[in-house]
Amino acid sequence: MTQDSTGLESNLLRILQEFQREVDGIRGSAIADRQGLPLANGFHEDVDLMSMSAMSAMAMESSHKIFEHVGVKGFQNAILEGEDARVVVFALGRAEASLIAVAYPSANLGVLKFRMALAARRLEEELGLLPRTGARIDETFLLTRAGLLIEHVSLSEVLSKDRDIMAGMVAAIQAFVRDSFGDRGGVLEEMGMGNAILRLVAGRWCTLAILAGGPLRPEYLSRAAALVERFEDANRQALDPWDGRPGSLEGVDEFARDLLDLGPG
Repeated sequence: MTQDSTGLESNLLRILQEFQREVDGIRGSAIADRQGLPLANGFHEDVDLMSMSAMSAMAMESSHKIFEHVGVKGFQNAILEGEDARVVVFALGRAEASLIAVAYPSANLGVLKFRMALAARRLEEELGLLPRTGARIDETFLLTRAGLLIEHVSLSEVLSKDRDIMAGMVAAIQAFVRDSFGDRGGVLEEMGMGNAILRLVAGRWCTLAILAGGPLRPEYLSRAAALVERFEDANRQALDPWDGRPGSLEGVDEFARDLLDLGPG
C-alpha cells in the first residue's frame, strides 16, 4: 500500500469514528466501493467485512433497479431491518461507493440518517466524488441577532470549542457592524478569512454564517436565504426574542438537512 493510500484510509477511518461517536446505538460502520470491496472498516467487533461490503453493493444495485423500474430518480439509501439490528446503506457520489452503518433497533433512525448524510458529504470530498459545481462548504452557523447559536453543521473535523469560538466571532462581527453603522444601512455580507470566505445571510431574527472555500453562487445564496426565511416564519414568536431553549424552536433538524441538501455553494 502506498503512502497516499495509507493516508486516504486513515482519513476515511477518522470520519467513520467521528460519525459513530455522534450517534447512540451504532455497532459499527464501513465504506465499500461499487464492486463491493472494503475501503475502510470502523467496526470494533469481528465482522465478515468482505461479505458485508459485497452484500451492500448488491443492495445498492438492486435498489437502483427498483427505482428505475418504477420510474423514480434520486436513490440515496437502503434500510434493512432485522430483529436485533438495522443496516443502512448510503450511496456516495453517483453510487461509486457506499457508506454502511449497522445499528441496534433502538437507535434513532432520523438522527442516524442525518449524521450519515453529513459523514457522506465528507467522505465524498475525501474520495473525490463531489461534483465541482460550486465552492466547498466547510461550516454553517445559524445564530440569532443577539449571537446565540441555534444550529451548527460541519462538513469538516471540528471540536466543540472551535465551534463556539467561531460562533462567538460571527456574533462579535454582527455586533460591530450594528454599533458602527446603526441605522445608516451598513450591512456586512462577506469577508475573507485566509483561504476561506465567511458569508453572512441575514434574516429578520437570524443570521446564517457560511464558511466556504470560495465565492458562493447567487442561486445558492438565494436558496439559503429562502431556508432562513422559512425557518423564521415557523418560529416567529419563539425567536422574538429567543430564550435559548432548543426545544422551543421547530424545524431545526429539518433546516440543517435542507441546508445540507443544497450541496456545494
